[in-house]
Amino acid sequence: MNTKTENVTGRSQAVSLTRVARAGWTEIGASTLSGKLVDRIRSALMSGAIGSGEFLGTETALASQFGVSRTVVREALRMLEGFGVVDVRAGRSGGVWVASGNASLLVNALAIQLKLIGISQHEMLDMQAAIEVKSAELAAQRRNPDDLACLRGIIADLVQLENQPDRFTARSMDFHMAIVEASHNRGLVAQFAALRQLLLPAYSAHTNPRIARAAVKAHRALLDRIELADSGGARAQMAERLAQIRARGFLDTKAV
Repeated sequence: MNTKTENVTGRSQAVSLTRVARAGWTEIGASTLSGKLVDRIRSALMSGAIGSGEFLGTETALASQFGVSRTVVREALRMLEGFGVVDVRAGRSGGVWVASGNASLLVNALAIQLKLIGISQHEMLDMQAAIEVKSAELAAQRRNPDDLACLRGIIADLVQLENQPDRFTARSMDFHMAIVEASHNRGLVAQFAALRQLLLPAYSAHTNPRIARAAVKAHRALLDRIELADSGGARAQMAERLAQIRARGFLDTKAV
């Protein structure tokens, strides 16, 4: 296809092709599968050659740039949209943009894939410890007044729910989530938000009033460490609590 004959105008188009050139993109051959085009664009994103919100061009321009048919480009764009990499807009002012970040895509995809691979309760506890022990340490360093108010409010709610196991477990998971959010690390937050979807039914099967009272006591002790900005103490408190959960026979070898 000859780019001189393309009916594509506009400053944004020229900027897009310039950035494509800087990304090192060259023709990949008309017979190349759309999967390779997907890999090329994803690699450019990971390397920083392109970034969130950038205009990549029209479908026609991308076909010319890569030396493939519009059908190949269209198929690749469908896959990239599914991955949340690009945003394809129709119409006269349409084209292809690098998508804005959407953590919920990661959360939902990770939760589903963990379920599909049959993650065991043992593995879930390993993952929970890896995320929450570090989060407790960071929360003690980075928490703000809103974080502390949220944690105090959840504990107050939990005291009222000690004899309602299902509601208690869900609210207790809110406490764990709030600890991770107080770390102010988006990677940890996304991972725990996914893991939480699997932990909730597993914990619910074991909650009773005695365990609920022990959990409230442990939550208060952890919050004390966080309020005092005692990162080492918060880390140790969280590690001890999760070790107690493991020791009481929560885990088994069956997938949930």
